[in-house]
Amino acid sequence: MLLRLIHVLKITQNGVSLCPMRAPLQQLRFISLLTLLLSSFVISSCKKNITIREKIYVEDAEDGVANAISAVTGSGAQYGTMVRPFAGTNVIGNFNNTVVTIQLDNLPSHNMVYVAFDLYTHDKWEGNRVGLPDIVDVWNLRVNEEFQLSTTFSNVRNQPQSYPEWIGSTPNISRGNAIDTLLPGNCLWEEKTNGSSKYRIAFSRPHTSSQLLVQMNDALRGSFCEKSWSIDNILIEAITN
Repeated sequence: MLLRLIHVLKITQNGVSLCPMRAPLQQLRFISLLTLLLSSFVISSCKKNITIREKIYVEDAEDGVANAISAVTGSGAQYGTMVRPFAGTNVIGNFNNTVVTIQLDNLPSHNMVYVAFDLYTHDKWEGNRVGLPDIVDVWNLRVNEEFQLSTTFSNVRNQPQSYPEWIGSTPNISRGNAIDTLLPGNCLWEEKTNGSSKYRIAFSRPHTSSQLLVQMNDALRGSFCEKSWSIDNILIEAITN
């Protein structure tokens, strides 16, 4: 019989100790099995901490349709066609003094959501400049009626904006944190090569409801031709951790 000198557990009345002994092959197999079981337990325990992300909504509007999205103007009118071409892609917009809602139902079990999308600010957004009637160009983002962000954007040089912070925070430079500023305007500045700015808005927040409402709205001073906004490349994930 094959014998090998190893260390094995010795159980005594005083406790457990290690002692060398000559163990037969059967004992070696038992120790190998025990090691395998312990390894499996460790791996199983680690799996409990894995974060699960499930895509529940993706929309780039390239098929000409904005699924699960509605838009209502300040006068109460419903938007019809919301998808239009812009700078080589399709966007959802343009909006001015409008509430845009993404409504998703029957979400899987989760405890957080991740939301990301492109935001285009077109033409003469003036950031923190106070104008008549004593307001600034506000843009808001809410999730299930709770504010995620209330801020301002500026496409005017030397006119500061609030983004990426909230209104009332330390001002930031115009177009700050934009990922593309060399885009044409929509109307007033359509001839300019920097008439629009593009931002990637992304955040995670606690959420457990089976329904998700993501709402965006603005209070822009000026006409649709002077200032408007669009969205694109929307991604929403349900997260469990």
